[in-house]
Amino acid sequence: MDEDLKLVKEILAGNIDSFNIIVNKYQSNIIKFVYGMIKDKEAAEDITQEVFITIYNKLYMYNPQYKFSNWILQIARNKCIDYIRKYKRVYEANIEDIISVSSKDPSPEEILEFKEVKVVIEKFINGLSDIDRQIIILRYSESLTFLDISEIMNMSESAVKRRYYKCRDKFKAFFIDKRENIKGV
Repeated sequence: MDEDLKLVKEILAGNIDSFNIIVNKYQSNIIKFVYGMIKDKEAAEDITQEVFITIYNKLYMYNPQYKFSNWILQIARNKCIDYIRKYKRVYEANIEDIISVSSKDPSPEEILEFKEVKVVIEKFINGLSDIDRQIIILRYSESLTFLDISEIMNMSESAVKRRYYKCRDKFKAFFIDKRENIKGV
């Protein structure tokens, strides 16, 4: 975090190279987060670019009391919400676009089971409300704490936890039901 504050001060002093360091540091996390929200690869790239333009133009507004990464993710979240409102849709995920989990020489059965589980998880996540989907994406793809998520989402930490655990319980029931349907039990 101290490194980010140092970079912010350098950027505000006119050092553009420090901004390039921030872009390189956060670009992949932002694009993954944005893609998780809108499910469109090209739009995710465009929105990520907009996020960094906004960061550069509004850097003077950053409050060092909060984590810099949370501030950036909050901007990304707001850009996604603007995009969804503008186009009034969220694209279904193309399974081929999502980075798969790599393992050493999985068997055909393991590959099939992985694909089935992946489809079940995607269906569940796509069926969540926007807020719940954002909480799940921030928690799992960004590995953020509940406090960090609460800052990004402008919610209390207890509200984030409540929604997260409610989603987790729903997923357990959803997963059991879908697995039984897949196996034909």
